[in-house]
Amino acid sequence: MGTLFKKLRIIYLMLLGVVAILASSAQSPYIGYAYPAGAGQGSTVQVNIGGQRIGDVREINISGSGVHPVFVKYEGPNGPLKNVQQDELKRQLNILIDKFKPAPEVTATLAPANPPAVVPAVPAVVTAPPPPVKLPDLPELRDLDKMTLKQLRQVFDKFLNRQKRTKPPIAEDVTINVTVDADAMPGDRVLRVRTAAGLSNPIIFQVSKLAEVNEKDRNDPEATAPLVQEAPVVLNGQIMPGEMDSYPLLLKAGQKLAITANARKLIPYLADAVPGWFQASIALTDEKGKELAYACDNRFDPDPVFFYTVPQDGNYFLRIRDSLYRGREDFVYRIYLEQQTPGQTLYPLQSLASVVNGDILAQIPQQEEAEPNDNIANAQKVAVPELIKGKIGRDGDVDLYKFTGKAGDSLVAEVYARRLGSPLDSLVRLLDATGKVIALNDDVKNGELGLLTNYTDSYLQAKLPADGTYFVQVSNTLRQGGDDYNYYLRISPPQGDFTVCVSPSALNLTPGTPTVFTAYAFRKDGWDGDIDITLKDARYQLSGARIPKGLDSVRMTMTLIPPQKVINGPFVLGLEGRAVIAGKTVTRPVLAAEHEMQAFAYMHLVPEGQLHILAKRGAIRDYLTLNQAAGEKIHVPSGGELKVNLPLKAGQTAPNRLTLLDPPAGITLKDVAKSPTGVTFTLVADDKHVGYADNLIIEAFLDTDIPATATTKARTTHTSLGILSAVAFEVVK
Repeated sequence: MGTLFKKLRIIYLMLLGVVAILASSAQSPYIGYAYPAGAGQGSTVQVNIGGQRIGDVREINISGSGVHPVFVKYEGPNGPLKNVQQDELKRQLNILIDKFKPAPEVTATLAPANPPAVVPAVPAVVTAPPPPVKLPDLPELRDLDKMTLKQLRQVFDKFLNRQKRTKPPIAEDVTINVTVDADAMPGDRVLRVRTAAGLSNPIIFQVSKLAEVNEKDRNDPEATAPLVQEAPVVLNGQIMPGEMDSYPLLLKAGQKLAITANARKLIPYLADAVPGWFQASIALTDEKGKELAYACDNRFDPDPVFFYTVPQDGNYFLRIRDSLYRGREDFVYRIYLEQQTPGQTLYPLQSLASVVNGDILAQIPQQEEAEPNDNIANAQKVAVPELIKGKIGRDGDVDLYKFTGKAGDSLVAEVYARRLGSPLDSLVRLLDATGKVIALNDDVKNGELGLLTNYTDSYLQAKLPADGTYFVQVSNTLRQGGDDYNYYLRISPPQGDFTVCVSPSALNLTPGTPTVFTAYAFRKDGWDGDIDITLKDARYQLSGARIPKGLDSVRMTMTLIPPQKVINGPFVLGLEGRAVIAGKTVTRPVLAAEHEMQAFAYMHLVPEGQLHILAKRGAIRDYLTLNQAAGEKIHVPSGGELKVNLPLKAGQTAPNRLTLLDPPAGITLKDVAKSPTGVTFTLVADDKHVGYADNLIIEAFLDTDIPATATTKARTTHTSLGILSAVAFEVVK
């Protein structure tokens, strides 16, 4: 086990650098964590934000009212010491560490009979000593001469050991003070930093109604261990490699505690860690260390929760660690110790409206399940369409619903359970009058549910083969049941609909510079039409603002049209998705999300809610565009070429190189040349993608050859002139 752990840890540490590559792919500021990740009402706390490209913080934004952040200081990726200070610290540590080495053994020798002649000493050249280097007044660097060997090595690791230095995506540190009003609304907030480059990604900051405690500061040798705490309280900490944090508690007999760890909830995905998040485990022990309760998850939720009734007054300990003994600064947690309320359950069912577009279900009649309905003989009769609220109430329970249909009717049976917080792992079957299975489904992936990695809700769509009686059966694949195993079942004809998300959730715009973002479409019940993205603010231009039939995602561009003044922000910009379904125009608000990586491979859309816009200061330019009308696209012949003209305005610099960013399948660009009206280029399509429609994202460059001189070699400079507005195209015969 020890050998396996060492191998896993070596692999883990080797792969940490992947995040640096991911985070550095954009120029926007990036936040990896905030610690502590929350504060109590009526308190002021110091919060450290670890990230990248956050050195020139202009503003700290925390959503909602009643929370007031103030910038304190910034510390760069190399820590608080300058190079000369690092050299001085190394010199002092070497001297102090040498004192702990054992003295060499001395052996007696006989004096030589004829001692060597004495050579006159050469007078030494006296030079002025270098000026002393003063170390900064930091708690870790005080009283170095009084430290143990272990403490000196800890100082060395923190300030001088590059192998143990924080990895680039979280190496920079911003310190802020956060004051929370006494009447601030409790719950999740969103924290972002703003720099000259724009807004960062969002991260959760929680406000609680409870007293809050932070773990002992590992960077402060004078910090005391956590004091004995009483519930209710919130415990804040960070887990470092192999570490376990322990908090002493004073509990009273009869207390019914609900103990919840927030870890994965605070930072949903880690790109360079397996399983892709901080997998916390928590345990309650008595004062002798005997384990009384333990949890490493909450069934399908990675964050552990348990209920516990205290048997007697006494001292207890609450302990937390990573299940795989990993850790670093972004393994942040908040543990809530609260009084369990009557009727409280580990799996409270969310409302359908929280995860489902209300228009899909608004017109469907609803009814409650009526037991017994566990076989064909006593199946519950329902009409179509119908929305049934049911429960797999015991182990092995199945629910059957009976209806009549006609040959050729299309039918959808969809279960809403896991996405609402139910532990049910559903299986849905469509049966004919004899009980023969016509169609079945266990799981279906749903990319809208970015915080779920275990998709267990069922969905099937089928055509009825004949007039007659049919049944929809719902069961649990694990044959478990109970009061928490709730679900909703939709039985209806296909209800064509869609949802659109855009990522990233914040766009940083410079007037006249197109900014690329991605729109993701989630179409419902087999409908697969075009979706147009629109906005009502005339200061902005969307290009390539259509998700064509057959595509789940498209890159678009948004441009703040010059000459617009830079607007103080950030502010929310509303986008709308629009499509024609069954002859009717359907509109849906566009949601914002962050596209995040889990465990080196898997991508998820983590919902944010609203799209934030920040207009940055920068050189205002007339953007390059083909001036396509809304919905217009160029047509590239399959297996052929299309010559395209890029018009330029007076004074615009003509590019001499154009590059396709992430080229669509089968499309290449060549032959860039100046024309009387601008620049021409040729698009080439292979003969395998007739009907394929998408957007081209093109970057323009000015490459300039610099001739050699007497002292320099010939070279070429590459100057980016920016991104063109997205170019919509279709491959045609």
